[in-house]
Amino acid sequence: MKDFKLLTALKIMVALIIFGSSTQIQAQTSIEQVSRVQRAIYVFNIAQQVNWSPQSGDTFKIGVLGPDRTIIDFKSIAQKRQIQSKPVEIINFLTVKDIADVDILYVNKKYNFQMPYILQSSEGKGILVMSEGYAFNASMINIVRVGNTFRHQINEELLRSNDFVIAPSLKFYAIKTSQKWQSLFIEAQDSLKIAKQNAKRKDSLIIAHQREINSKNEIIDTIQEIVKLKNNSIQDLLDEDEIQKQTIEEKQEIAKELEVENESQLEELERRQRILVQNAEEIERNQDSIDNQNLNLSVQKKVLDEQSVELSLRENINWLLGIIALLFLVAGFIIYKNYQSKSNLAKQLALQNAKIQAQAEELSQKNEDLEQFAYIASHDLQEPLNTISSFIGLIRNDYSAQFDDLGNQSLEFIEEASERMAKLINVLLEYSRIGKTRSFKQVDCNKLVEDLEKDIYALIKRKKASITYAKLPILMGSEVELRLLFQNLITNALKFCAEGTSPTLHIEVSKTASLENPNEKMWQFSFKDNGIGIRKDHQERIFSIFQRLHTTDQYKGTGIGLAHCKKIVGIHKGNIWVTSKINEGSTFYFTIPMNPEAE
Repeated sequence: MKDFKLLTALKIMVALIIFGSSTQIQAQTSIEQVSRVQRAIYVFNIAQQVNWSPQSGDTFKIGVLGPDRTIIDFKSIAQKRQIQSKPVEIINFLTVKDIADVDILYVNKKYNFQMPYILQSSEGKGILVMSEGYAFNASMINIVRVGNTFRHQINEELLRSNDFVIAPSLKFYAIKTSQKWQSLFIEAQDSLKIAKQNAKRKDSLIIAHQREINSKNEIIDTIQEIVKLKNNSIQDLLDEDEIQKQTIEEKQEIAKELEVENESQLEELERRQRILVQNAEEIERNQDSIDNQNLNLSVQKKVLDEQSVELSLRENINWLLGIIALLFLVAGFIIYKNYQSKSNLAKQLALQNAKIQAQAEELSQKNEDLEQFAYIASHDLQEPLNTISSFIGLIRNDYSAQFDDLGNQSLEFIEEASERMAKLINVLLEYSRIGKTRSFKQVDCNKLVEDLEKDIYALIKRKKASITYAKLPILMGSEVELRLLFQNLITNALKFCAEGTSPTLHIEVSKTASLENPNEKMWQFSFKDNGIGIRKDHQERIFSIFQRLHTTDQYKGTGIGLAHCKKIVGIHKGNIWVTSKINEGSTFYFTIPMNPEAE
């Protein structure tokens, strides 16, 4: 009975452990699935409250940036719902450069994509950038998970500048202040931290339960050995009982023979009376033995019943162990599928990296060919141009008296055009020479700016300009090219300023990460002026060679200064861009690695 109670308690304990562990795992998985479905529904609901103008295409396209599992939930919702009365198509982009032809771009901050670069790449393409987990006003629409729900914040300026119109309800329920957004974000982070701690505690409990199960399995093995021994004992008792049954049958036959003999030999009754008494006593003793054997049989039957219950319990335990083994097999299959998925993704990334490397090498070769062509062409153009200039001088000196006013004026126009062409050839030569010498050394930007202020002192004094800057870093780069970069940006800020306005320029520097490699640290410089500004559709064009936005009568120059800047920054493995508004000034940004490798 004690063994039976022990096995019953063990069965209940194992069942409770399995049920508790599976319930915890199912509960945690269920919460994560609900959260992901809520996120997808929230994004679809926001999309219904935004108006695209104009909007084309037969399908509504949502892009997901990075290896985000949210794309699975988007595809699931897309099978059941439409946006703007159109079927929904889900597209995955692995890099920012791949983004194209979508209505909404969803990006989660946990994949470390730089939002300014995303906004710059999607600008003017009619793409609504919707982010999760970024800072206040970082993108057009930003969402954050708070507890069991989501909240959103909208950047009205970005939405308006990209021609998006939002419904009043979307604006009404949006978070209005950065303090509120920060408090919600902190609350979300705290909830996530608590959830991780709970998951860790649950993992510890599962490990403890597993150890307890292993201990119980050892007890079960011991009990099985005991049951085996008792089965052998029961078999011995059954054999002994069979022998006793045979003895009783033989004695019953003897009693019958005695009765027959008594009937046939009445005359020998007296002589055999003593024998009969003895036989009667022996029969009485045999009867007591039979009663004892019946009692033993009853006890043995009870033991057999208990053994049957124990065998049934053992069968149930075997079923439970089989279920546990099945659960381990399912978990192993899920882990294998996840590993296979990650392996396929790694192969795809390797192929894409190989393609990008091949394209980079091809582009580098084309750039070298183009620079060589520009150098040869501009160098060969100087000889005929010098000849033209010389003959124009001779004609003016020897024959100017023979020309009328129109002829002399035409000679002046030809001479001025020759001078401009000579300048263009010279700057083209300078452009082709940039990057020829890759001798990098430490360059103190503070001293660089001080020397430039001395060189352009006359221009600063004439324009009544003001140049301010904070403490600038020491870079590893080409001193000549970095000096040309700073000089072009500073002189442009002083030159392109409204008439009657004193130019102001402020230079700042901060630390950031590379857009292509978030692990690489960069210096980010900003040159902020109060100039005439640049239209948004011209902000990419100005970095191309010989691209001018004004005539030479308004602002003198060759239109190649910013092309020089872009090439110099590229040689130093950085990026350059501009933000500007008409009549409100411009801010030029460029990045330089903190510790670039000298080539």
